[in-house]
Amino acid sequence: MDRADRALLSALQADSSRSIAELAELVRLSPSAAHRRVKALEEQGLILGYAARLDPRKLGLSVEVFVEIALTSQSREAMERFERAVGGFEDILECHLMSGSADYLLRVAARDLDHYDAIHRDCLARLPGVSAMKTSFSLRRIRRFEGYSVPS
Repeated sequence: MDRADRALLSALQADSSRSIAELAELVRLSPSAAHRRVKALEEQGLILGYAARLDPRKLGLSVEVFVEIALTSQSREAMERFERAVGGFEDILECHLMSGSADYLLRVAARDLDHYDAIHRDCLARLPGVSAMKTSFSLRRIRRFEGYSVPS
């Protein structure tokens, strides 16, 4: 990966709606060279896809919740069963396998506490193999994820 590839990746993370012509001008390449490089970065799996970042508050999702999950067993079968179940609930935004005291960390967004209570009852409480659940509410987001630092 050279300077132009890194510049393209950084520019696309900042605003993936830019046209190839705009990207090319930004990184000082011809449009055809920029297009070829973007396609190559996609084929190499460096670019996984394109999406818009949405404002959760404007969607009515003002409560962000982090849920630590401990399982009754860390067997392969128990973990696979839990992970499959997590995939079936759209209210679970992210799920991370963790080291430390919790086996998993979930991120959930809700409209309010009543909505989170419903998510807890209808979704989280139905996850298989859970021995303990610890919920933390985000009071305020200090920094939003804007993309990865592209190494030079």
